[in-house]
Amino acid sequence: MNTRDHELDRLKAEEQSLFQAKQDAWQRWQDAKENADNAYDASQEAWRERCSAKETMNREFEAMKSSSEHHQEVWDEYGRVRDYNNSRIESLRSEADYEHQQMRDCFDKASYEYEYGDKSMAPVYSQEGRDHKERRDELNSEISELIREIKDAKQNAEWRAPKTDSSAFHSARETFNRAKEHHQQLEAEFKRLKRERDRLKADFDRLHEEHKRTKAAFQRRLEEVKAEHRREREHTLDKAGVSYGERSDAKIVKKSDGTAQVYHGGLGSGDGYGHGHTVLDQNGQVTYDRNAFAEHGGQNYTNPSGNQPYSGWTPRARGIIIGSDGKDYPVTFREGLGEKDGQTLISDGHVNRKEFNRHHNHYGKNDKSLYPDQPDRIEDSTKHRNDDNYHGPGH
Repeated sequence: MNTRDHELDRLKAEEQSLFQAKQDAWQRWQDAKENADNAYDASQEAWRERCSAKETMNREFEAMKSSSEHHQEVWDEYGRVRDYNNSRIESLRSEADYEHQQMRDCFDKASYEYEYGDKSMAPVYSQEGRDHKERRDELNSEISELIREIKDAKQNAEWRAPKTDSSAFHSARETFNRAKEHHQQLEAEFKRLKRERDRLKADFDRLHEEHKRTKAAFQRRLEEVKAEHRREREHTLDKAGVSYGERSDAKIVKKSDGTAQVYHGGLGSGDGYGHGHTVLDQNGQVTYDRNAFAEHGGQNYTNPSGNQPYSGWTPRARGIIIGSDGKDYPVTFREGLGEKDGQTLISDGHVNRKEFNRHHNHYGKNDKSLYPDQPDRIEDSTKHRNDDNYHGPGH
């Protein structure tokens, strides 16, 4: 009787545990990704409110200028220069920020593709990153020039221009500052959630790799166990003396007492019509050997003086059928003796006497002297053709 492979069971349990952990990590990563996306959307909305407040502030600034009777032409010129440059600076800074982020993203992609993905794409992303960096530096230079122009214009206006009523403008500026602060808070929250998202992504990647390694180890051990089962099967067939032509579909039933029943050479399957039957004792010695399509009877016992003790059934036994696929199929069975030699009662699994007596399949040669109108095989008779209690090899 084959025993379970504890290392295979351990690897399977570990693989299933890691798979579940990986799935849980994936869900946490997806949740964090959704949170980060929502925070980004909120940050963008706050940015739009900030820009709107800035526009209002700029309008109040223009109104402050136009309402001043004593506002001199130089302040008008300064305002135009300042407002235009500020608007341009904001636009350029936004564009520079975008180019900077694109640069970082491209370099990250290049690094990722080089280490984990398609190495041929790494130079492409790297060149894109350098292009974005060059454009960012150009924008920053233009911003610096615009800032310098504002400073020069302001110095000239402060020297020449009188003071005006600026209360409305200051109120709008306070509104803008509040919008700016709100936007910065949401932006900081987005960055925090983005870091959490990236951390959870790293956790998922780690568990994914661990699961892949464990799954590969399980597959290797499974192949080893299958190979061990095949070697054990071949060893049993060697002891039973089964020819190579009959080995592919031979059926081996190992009983709980250590003996083995080998069925071979039948039509359609090893235990099909006309099959041979070889019995090995606990020491691997052949005690019964009947070739395919040979006569049943005591002459098949390897001990010439041995005779079957009675015409009936062997005690109920539990065993395992090793199929041609190398898998184990637990069964409960009884074998015919005397006139019932060659007949088998069998059911799936290891069941008790009551369950076995009520539910089993009946296989073997039909006694034509008793049932002349029935087919040659019991399992094909009207009484047994619909038996549905055994589903293993040869059923």
